[in-house]
This record gives sequence, structure tokens and C-alpha cells, in this order.
Amino acid sequence: MIRRFLALSTCLGVALAAVPAATQPLTPVKVLLDWAWLPYHAAFLVAQDKGYYKEAGLAVTLEQGRGSATTALMLSQASFDLAHLNITNAAQMVGKGGAIKTIAIYQHKTAAAFIGIKGKVKLDGPQSLKGIKIGSTPGGSDGLSLRIFTAANGMKLTDLNIIALDANAKTVALFGGTIDAVSGDSPAFNAYVRATNQEPVTLQLSDAGVPLLGFGFAGNNAYLDKNPEVARKFLAATKRGFVEAARDYKAACELMQAKVHLAGTIERCIDYNKGLLALSTPPTDANWGQQSAEEWTKLIAALKSAGELPGDDKPLSTYYTNDFVPK
Repeated sequence: MIRRFLALSTCLGVALAAVPAATQPLTPVKVLLDWAWLPYHAAFLVAQDKGYYKEAGLAVTLEQGRGSATTALMLSQASFDLAHLNITNAAQMVGKGGAIKTIAIYQHKTAAAFIGIKGKVKLDGPQSLKGIKIGSTPGGSDGLSLRIFTAANGMKLTDLNIIALDANAKTVALFGGTIDAVSGDSPAFNAYVRATNQEPVTLQLSDAGVPLLGFGFAGNNAYLDKNPEVARKFLAATKRGFVEAARDYKAACELMQAKVHLAGTIERCIDYNKGLLALSTPPTDANWGQQSAEEWTKLIAALKSAGELPGDDKPLSTYYTNDFVPK
């Protein structure tokens, strides 16, 4: 009887060990995006649709955001575990004592820019912005970018004729001629302009002495301390989604159109994503997600010079870590 019991126990143990990971309970992860569904979010949907999160043992819930500043705040309040957001806003939150840390950056050059229509306006340097009407969305990364841009170029916000508009109204106003340029992400607005068979003219803030960082990922500090392996698995699975989306943006955009709301055409979605990729580390790159002390030092200095961070110095390790980046 004892031998039969031991044999049965051994068989049962082998059987349990052979159960595929996919049948094991999935770990829930709450992720907040920077904004409502936009073309560059397609990579997350690809990761879900292809089962990359499930293969990693994760049940990822994606929530639409209301701007990176709000996303950073909600992450700090532990309303979410991880977030995709503009890293400049994440840095600002950390500087103000927020309980978050950046765990990966894939867009090391900000997409913030001034965009107009060729033949209607010239944008050939900071001084060319004086005297023209610029549509800008108050708050969030747009307003922060403008404050840092003017500080970096020895200007004041009052030197610019800023017209406060919400995100959707900026495009309408640009095409209607009530403003001359918009302040916003160049991949988005360049795609909007080209969709009307016109050519955009663009002044990238990164070409005008502004060392802001673009998109990446952050985590709530307490969550990262308790769930480091979950954060690593999430980034690795998400990277696979980015790789697949970049391999076939048409398919990724079509998936977004089928699963959630996609504003505009598939062609504009593809254009948008290609523009963002041009400013980012390719997802196939071995260094995807890695951060450097140099870029963080420059960013913090820029934020301080614009009065966006308190005077007390925090070590760089408070702001970011590479411990979770996929190897």
C-alpha cells in the first residue's frame, strides 16, 4: 500500500509540474495609458491579441488616460500599478515627491514641436514663432513643453501668442486658418496635415535646445518593491507587442480599429506610428528601454531652470532604474 501511495504521489507531482503556464492563474496588472486611444497604443493591443501578456502569466487591464500629468498623479496615488506616459511629466511628479519611478524609456527625444502648413507659415527657429498665432492645450505635457522651451531659449511665454484650445480643436483651427501653428506631438500633427494632401513644416523642440524625454513606462514605488518580476514580465511582453506592431503597422492599426476607437484612417494611423518610431529606439534594438544618467541629468536641469522642480536635490536613482528593462 505504501509503495502504491508513493507511486501515485509521484505521478501526481509529475502531472502538476507538466501543467502549461498558460493554465496557471494569471497575475492581474492594472496599466494606465497617457491618453485616450491613439495610434501608438496599438502595440499594447497587439500584445494582448497575440497572447504575449498571457504567455507571461499576466492579466493586463489597459485603462485610457487623460494626459500624462494626470496619469503620473494617479500612478503615485496607487490607483494603478504601472503606466505608459510622457517621461517629462513622470520626472516632474517625482520631483514633487510622487511615489513613482521610471522603469523604461523608448522615446529619448521628445516629439513636442510646433507644426504648421507649408506655404502658410515659416518655422525656421525660435524667433520665427513671434507674431504668429499658436494653438496649445493648457496643462499636461503640452503646457510643460512650452514653459521649458521658452526658458531654454531666453524667451517668456508672453513673447508667444498662445491660443488655448483643446486637443481636437487645435487641428480644426489649423486647417481653418484661425491659427498659424499648433504646439503638440509632431508625429500626430504631421500625419493630420499629410492626410489633407498638404505638407507640414515642423520645428522640433529637441532641435531648439530642449532636452525633454518622450514616452516610456513608470511604476508605483510600492508596487515595484513588491512585484519586481511582474514589472519585468510586463515590459518584456509589451516590447514583443512593439516589435510586432512595427513589423506591420497596417495590421496593428486594423486591429486597433476593430478592437477600440481609432480616429481617422488606417493610412493616418500608419503615418503617425512611423513618425513616432523615427524619434524612438527601435523595439528590436537590444538597448530598447535603457536609460542613461546623462539624459536624466539634462532633463532635471531643464525642469529646474524653468521652475518646474523644487530646489532640493534628489539622487538620480529616485527618478529612474534600469532594473526592469528586458535583457
